[in-house]
Amino acid sequence: VACPFCTALKPSLSQRGQRADIVALAEVESTDQRDGQSHVRVHRVLKGKGRVGPQDALAARLDLAVSPGDLVLLFGRVAEADPHGELTWHAVGVDETSDAYHARSPAPQAPTDERLRYFARYLEHPDPLIAEDAYLEFGHTPFSDVARAADVLPSANLRAWLVDPRVPQSRKGFYGLAIALAAPADERVATADFLRGLVMEPADDFRAGFDGILGGYLLLAGPPGLDLIESRYLANPDSADGDVRHALTALRFYREFGREIPPARLCGAMAQLLVRPEFAEAAITDLARWTAWDMLARVVEVYSRPTSDTRTRRAVVGYLLSCPSQNARQALARLRAVDPKGVAAAEDVLSRT
Repeated sequence: VACPFCTALKPSLSQRGQRADIVALAEVESTDQRDGQSHVRVHRVLKGKGRVGPQDALAARLDLAVSPGDLVLLFGRVAEADPHGELTWHAVGVDETSDAYHARSPAPQAPTDERLRYFARYLEHPDPLIAEDAYLEFGHTPFSDVARAADVLPSANLRAWLVDPRVPQSRKGFYGLAIALAAPADERVATADFLRGLVMEPADDFRAGFDGILGGYLLLAGPPGLDLIESRYLANPDSADGDVRHALTALRFYREFGREIPPARLCGAMAQLLVRPEFAEAAITDLARWTAWDMLARVVEVYSRPTSDTRTRRAVVGYLLSCPSQNARQALARLRAVDPKGVAAAEDVLSRT
């Protein structure tokens, strides 16, 4: 349910706080190399005041290399199996700026638009911890909530971040989607042209976040956007595998959340990949999920190709088992007659998944 273009997300500070039994700001006084413990003095307790108070001195094994004088946010958890046992600590290094950012952040129970409005101000903040955490808050928020609160997103800044080489490429997937959501009605065409320019840029290697740029472009451009993505990536046998994977993610996203491109048109674009052995399995699986039963003949034909591997043939069998038509049952019977062992093995695996 979270951002479809944000990958490898770790918990935000708020999420860590929710899961922790103790949250406190502390200062490192010393470290002991012999037992791996750090001795800290607590300055402020944000959660778990019954277990630790300000000015308390703690000895804790931290998962962070620290030095005397360092400020850290401590997140302590009690083991479920032994509530009275030793706490497990996660530490995040902070300074006065990042501590204030965390302390002022809205509670997890606050309305989503209130929370996003706060974190939007800190996207790409000069402090790396703050910038990352604000991004994580958006990344963990369901797409529908982000879409409803799109007015909090800074359109002009998003445009600049998308072309700034200093911005982590992994965040640009979200920014590509965000700029499409945030574009005012009178700027949608110009924003679509901007994203089209990013799509058309040559690239020699895998582009993290490119799927979000494609997804945002589809949202704004509609059918003409799909025409470009189809011709450039899906129907192009020379397109890079990484770009095709990004295009697949963008199509899946649009199939769930988009409105202007008819489902049949999306299925037709996906079916272009049936001729590429490395993507045929994924395309067949998606076509089955999308109930694209009019692609039956094209899907069946994939089974007998010399380039089709076991997984691809299994996807064909899965498609036919899911399809409710008599034609599908007949096609499956024909495959059983030609390759009884292969079809039986596929059915066995599918029955257990």
